[in-house]
Amino acid sequence: MSVSTETLKEKARSEMRDFLVISLYLWIVLGLFVLYKSMILSEEHIPFAAHGLALLNALAMAKVMLVAQGFHFADRFKELPLIYPTLFKSAAFAVVLGVFKILEEALIGLYHGHSFSDSIASIGGGTLNGILMLMLLLGVLLIPFFGFGEVNRVFGEQKLKKLFFASRHLAEGSD
Repeated sequence: MSVSTETLKEKARSEMRDFLVISLYLWIVLGLFVLYKSMILSEEHIPFAAHGLALLNALAMAKVMLVAQGFHFADRFKELPLIYPTLFKSAAFAVVLGVFKILEEALIGLYHGHSFSDSIASIGGGTLNGILMLMLLLGVLLIPFFGFGEVNRVFGEQKLKKLFFASRHLAEGSD
């Protein structure tokens, strides 16, 4: 049984759109972290200029999220009130992204001949508490992203787009 070319094109467009949306969201969040960090460090007269890394990290993390979603990772609690799948996905993906970031930094450090602890020092100061705090922050920042996705799943993409991007009376008049 073969899949039509049009179906493959639609799936590719959908995957690309999802990738771009996730990347944009993560880029905004990570970019704000970088700006905040550079402001804090500049107050202590410590130069910091890793702004370009936010985009690269966002692209890499978006790919990790898409792959995990492709395996239906964290697709539990679909039939419960939306708060449950939203919070579960936010927490689960925060852990996945945290582990990904640790592995990424460790592999880059290994390539450059650094120890594991030296390699992950940039992640929450390299301490367990710092890494857990980063995962907690990621989890909280993912709540709106997954909340929007869950509402979209229940109401349908067109309805949600109309509610957010069309005149209110046009959105309310059509179902």
